[in-house]
Amino acid sequence: MASQRHFDLVSERDVRQARDHVAAEIAPLLRELIVRAEDALAKDERHARTMRNQATQELAQLEARSGGHGALGDTSRSSPSVAALVTQTEIEEQRRSLEKLRAERKRLAEKVTALEQRQTSTA
Repeated sequence: MASQRHFDLVSERDVRQARDHVAAEIAPLLRELIVRAEDALAKDERHARTMRNQATQELAQLEARSGGHGALGDTSRSSPSVAALVTQTEIEEQRRSLEKLRAERKRLAEKVTALEQRQTSTA
């Protein structure tokens, strides 16, 4: 049996056209996803700010109540630890949100790569 090798040669121009075509298809989708991610981050930041302000107001109310009651004045010393807990909780929420966004970005990058490979293989 004779074996024969067959190679399809693709010009550099065809490769560039295919790459540009894939980029043109994917770019609007990526922009939309980036805008969505930025909106979600802004929403999370607003929520965190609201929660922080609410916690600060509650701490101020606690301090105001405990300030005039003598024995309860000792509880105002625990306020920094409460504030630290609020800050720590906020940081943990932001870390979780960041991890979710990183995973989403990784998933999208893999999808883009797969689409580019599929497009180059069909071209």
